[in-house]
Amino acid sequence: MTSRLMWLRWSWRDLRQRWVLVLAIALTIALGTGAYAGFTGTADWRTRSYDASYAKLRMHDVRVTLTKGTTAPAGTLRRLVTGTPSADRVRSVSERLVVPTQVAASHGGHQVLVAGRLVGAAAGTAVDRVHVYTGRQVTAGESGRAVAVLERAFARHYDLPSSGTVRVSGGTRLHYVGQGTAPDYFSPASDSGIPMIGESGFAVLFVPLATAQRLAGAPGQVNEIVLTLAPGTDAKAVADQMERALGRGPTPLSGTVTVRDDEVGYHALYEDINGDARFFDIIALLLLLGAAFGAFNLTSRVVEAQRREIGIGMALGVPRTRIAARPMLLGVQIALLGVALGLGVGTVVSRAMAGLLTDLLPLPVWNTPFQYRTFLLAALLGFALPLLAVAWPVWRAVRVRPVDAIRVGHLAARGGGLAPLLRRLPVPGRGYRQLPLRNVLRTPRRTVLTSLGIGAAVAIMITVFGMLDSFGAMLGDSEQEATRGGGGRVVAQLDGYHADDSARVRAVATAPGVDRATPLLTVPATARDADGKSVTLLVELRDLRGGVWRPSLTAGSLTRDPGGLVLSEKAAHDLGVRPGASLVLRHPRRSGDGTFALTDSRVTVAAVHPNPLRTVAYLDRSRAGLFGLAATANAVEVTPTPGTDPGHLKQTLFATSGVTGVQTATESLDALRKGVEEFTGILDIAAGVTLALAVLIAFNAASISADERSRENATMFAFGLPVRTVLGMAVAESALLGTLGTAAGIVLGQGIDRWMVRVQLARTMPEIGFDVTLAPGTYLTALLLGIVAVALTPLLTARRLRRMNIPATLRVVE
Repeated sequence: MTSRLMWLRWSWRDLRQRWVLVLAIALTIALGTGAYAGFTGTADWRTRSYDASYAKLRMHDVRVTLTKGTTAPAGTLRRLVTGTPSADRVRSVSERLVVPTQVAASHGGHQVLVAGRLVGAAAGTAVDRVHVYTGRQVTAGESGRAVAVLERAFARHYDLPSSGTVRVSGGTRLHYVGQGTAPDYFSPASDSGIPMIGESGFAVLFVPLATAQRLAGAPGQVNEIVLTLAPGTDAKAVADQMERALGRGPTPLSGTVTVRDDEVGYHALYEDINGDARFFDIIALLLLLGAAFGAFNLTSRVVEAQRREIGIGMALGVPRTRIAARPMLLGVQIALLGVALGLGVGTVVSRAMAGLLTDLLPLPVWNTPFQYRTFLLAALLGFALPLLAVAWPVWRAVRVRPVDAIRVGHLAARGGGLAPLLRRLPVPGRGYRQLPLRNVLRTPRRTVLTSLGIGAAVAIMITVFGMLDSFGAMLGDSEQEATRGGGGRVVAQLDGYHADDSARVRAVATAPGVDRATPLLTVPATARDADGKSVTLLVELRDLRGGVWRPSLTAGSLTRDPGGLVLSEKAAHDLGVRPGASLVLRHPRRSGDGTFALTDSRVTVAAVHPNPLRTVAYLDRSRAGLFGLAATANAVEVTPTPGTDPGHLKQTLFATSGVTGVQTATESLDALRKGVEEFTGILDIAAGVTLALAVLIAFNAASISADERSRENATMFAFGLPVRTVLGMAVAESALLGTLGTAAGIVLGQGIDRWMVRVQLARTMPEIGFDVTLAPGTYLTALLLGIVAVALTPLLTARRLRRMNIPATLRVVE
């Protein structure tokens, strides 16, 4: 018992003597294990929360949406449902009217004007319920009145009160009585269907059905129906039945039928889980491996520094098992402290991730428990690494002769590692100037492990910042394309299809501040290639030969085929087509009685444009007859007169009769940019952990090197070398290690970044085209972190070197 207490007291003494180093190594383990648990746990949180939120609000299984600009009398769509073979499998039905609008709100004394949507449904509907966070629900007794529930993300972004007043198209005032959300709007998206274009640039108002009908000037009309089905029902089969039923009624209708899994927001959220999980798993694994390399290397070096004491113990006849117990106890202490600190780091990272996720997505239910199982797996590795790191040098030390173990300095490195290579290389400078390079070469295992730890941190940084660079390049290309030829363009959306010479179009063209006006026509379509691959498009018909603005082309030409389709590079890539290829375009076509029906037309791809958004496509206005909409417009593009502010022109057009929305050429991009900035908050956490890990590894390496080379440093001091010279050599050695680690990290980071952008982003955001981009600033940051910061860490040992007792350090018995 006395012997055991002695060993415990001895190991405790070792811990106290090196408490700063032990704490730093434990923090290295803690960062790796804690960050691993914090990052990898998000997938489970999101899956649980999404499932619970969709179930709570009873999201639809099937949705039928009539062609844009068309409606049907209330009850028509419900009768179509009851006439399908699977009518008995339908549990709940809700007809509604969804119309675009413009929403104006007061924010901090400034007027906010954004695109929006009115969602009209009967109060108390059992499908796609509205969850209210603050305020109250709209009651059945308020049907037809100008009351609403304002979408939560938009209201929170602009810090709007729980109730207040907003204005919609035409200047009508709506009193919102609460802030809430519905299943379709968990992932904010605009009419373009692009995720991340939400909250800042798009507002949704949930109103009674009668209110929406009155505001839209469509009494008794609906344009959408949503269904929930009995468990086990094949939703796609029901959707096929509904699609066939649309064209068979007394008044044929056209529209799109989607199942839950194909909804843009729903698909984006769950697909984003998989993409983000892979991304965070990579980040967490790199952090864990970086911590593992660092902890293994550093702990083994701490024990190797006791090699002389181990040799003396063997020379005195102490059993090898008892000699090994002391350093092993030190390893246990480091491991336990690392796991304990890792629990704290994991909790901090988990709470930070949970806070960011709950801010990004306004879900009614969030389940974010600490991932104990994930942490336990990481902690087991964190606990085993110090023990392995201790066992390796101890096993090597107790297997040699005591006289060999007692050797110190360069004599302890058998064979000199790679240092003999310097004999063949002419290295300038005095002998002691070559020490940094010799120290790096004579211990290749130590050098590789330290460099890999630094390299893992640099690789994470390259990956994180590289993704941000790709986002920035995408936004920059989009803005350059939108503002080419002048960025003052404003597009006014109309309340339906109107003739080019109609009063609605003339009202916009003659509004104060308008210099030039051009009618536009925008219709939804689906392009399909010969292999059946399809892409959803928003085809904009404009004058491609002499209008206010026309897209630039990166391939093809409109000279040979002025009526051909102009696709985005992303759409052309996904469909595998080039200019001159033929596609089938499925689109609505208006018949003589004003109804729409879906039809297929074969079109030729004339050219490709650089807009990163996949949905954006163009046709010349001369092809409007393809849709039965010759000389017809549902939007007007205007340029302001010289001196007119586009923002002021927006306000003017907002009050114009028949205008449901007004946007500048760059407004959607501004909203997307803000969404990207919010997303980067998660990446900032990874960057912070990465920086801390790199600095800890570098500090530990420098501190241990100072301990290992104390006799060498004391010898140089004894021969008159100043502290600054010895520090300079330590800085040079750290710079060499940092250079090796940075080079490896840049190569690894480039590969991971390329895979993340081309594979993961393509899966999670298929509507956006990204190029692999690494800005010069990213490389500069990598060099500053991996070389400069690492090189400067030996300066932290300056105080210890100045206070060194030279005679005591040199007083050893050989």
